[in-house]
Amino acid sequence: MTFQEALQLARGPAVATIAGWMISALIEWWPEFQALQSKRTRVLVYILLCMIVPLAATIASIATGIFGAWTDIANTWWPAIWAGIGAAGLGTLFHAFVPEPVSAKATSAVK
Repeated sequence: MTFQEALQLARGPAVATIAGWMISALIEWWPEFQALQSKRTRVLVYILLCMIVPLAATIASIATGIFGAWTDIANTWWPAIWAGIGAAGLGTLFHAFVPEPVSAKATSAVK
């Protein structure tokens, strides 16, 4: 994988994966992160990381001359912003939804 391909992935489909890796690193190296009582704080950290990852990849791609321009908002910045919003929204919804155990539903249906 080239550096250009890595930046393109970080600006799109790999946003949530990279944010997850960063949270894993936070858990390993910063014990206070695990001790946070509020789930909202942890979710906020995830959302911020989902926004930072594509924006940082965009900054790196512009700074190295690989892709985009500082002033090209429509083709450079908006795709990165929407990738971050999409990853944060889907990741938050996926982890916020906690279904009831299937066995409990099956047991109550039999009674």
